[in-house]
Amino acid sequence: MLKRCPFCRGEYPENDQLPHLLHGRRIAVDADRGRLWVVCGRCHRWTLAPLENRLAAIWEVEREAHDHGEVLASTARVTLLRARRLLLIRIGGAALVEQAWWRFGTELRGRRASYASRATRVAAWTYGAAQYAAEVLGFADPDVNVDWEDRPLTDILRWRKFGWAAWHGRERCPYCQSTLRALRYDLSWWSYPILGSDGRIGLGVPCSRCDPWTPDHIYRLEGARAERALRRVLAYQNIEGASERRIRDAAEWIDSSGSAGAFTEQLSQRRDCLWKLGATGTIALEIALSESVEQRMIDLEMGAIEHVWRREEELARIMDEELTPREVWEEHLRRLPIRFRPRRPPAHLAGRTG
Repeated sequence: MLKRCPFCRGEYPENDQLPHLLHGRRIAVDADRGRLWVVCGRCHRWTLAPLENRLAAIWEVEREAHDHGEVLASTARVTLLRARRLLLIRIGGAALVEQAWWRFGTELRGRRASYASRATRVAAWTYGAAQYAAEVLGFADPDVNVDWEDRPLTDILRWRKFGWAAWHGRERCPYCQSTLRALRYDLSWWSYPILGSDGRIGLGVPCSRCDPWTPDHIYRLEGARAERALRRVLAYQNIEGASERRIRDAAEWIDSSGSAGAFTEQLSQRRDCLWKLGATGTIALEIALSESVEQRMIDLEMGAIEHVWRREEELARIMDEELTPREVWEEHLRRLPIRFRPRRPPAHLAGRTG
């Protein structure tokens, strides 16, 4: 029974989902070849599971992937899934259905509940009263912009959480050569999602000196800084969260585009500012942008995982095919209960077992 990583001696965490593999929450499986590895969360090394429990554990991992698996990323040979408390690395040609948008919906619903809570409102009104008193006495912060006649609670909560600017820096207008030094949240409604020169989504900020009402003369923020600024702006605008219906409509809008990347590209071609996208559009853009960022990070990890898998697969092949006699494999297959037997035997035993 594997309890510790043989490389770093770190202890594998217990899991209650796999009766035949009680330790480890990062599991790699190749059902076609009869391989099962426990991946150490500390040193990221793969350890081949003992033969006596391996095939039964493979069956349990496959069942978890089928019943509870949610796809995080996939390549031609590797699929990364989350199944409740397990992280599964599934080796093979077939991938499961693309992951739904439930985790973003959970975040937005939680944001809505937090906005409506009594504690949030009491804290906001207390802060608002102090700010109002400061305005009367002439000591108020000039960057605090609260409209006391139209939804002051939302303005107060936004200021307390985000401050006044989503981005600071120096960006020159290519037309009038003026310089943008900060992107104010209260003016961010008129910003445009644009497609950057690197293919990622960027942010177009209208130049107030040229023409603030059209997307022609803009400051162009691109790359990581644009991504960070746009995510802050969207969180600022969607501070109230969203209802189940709005989240569902936003997810359907993204799904109809084919992918999160295709959705953001379509929005950039429409040349609509964030205000014209409406509440559903900004929720959909926040979901799509979060998905794109997470997917890019996971893809980087997937490349490393596939490289490690190829190395460990060669080692596992030597251990199973050359160091373990065929008679041991065949006897183990015959002794397994019917419900734990794999749909087909490992590749190097195909045609040898009954």
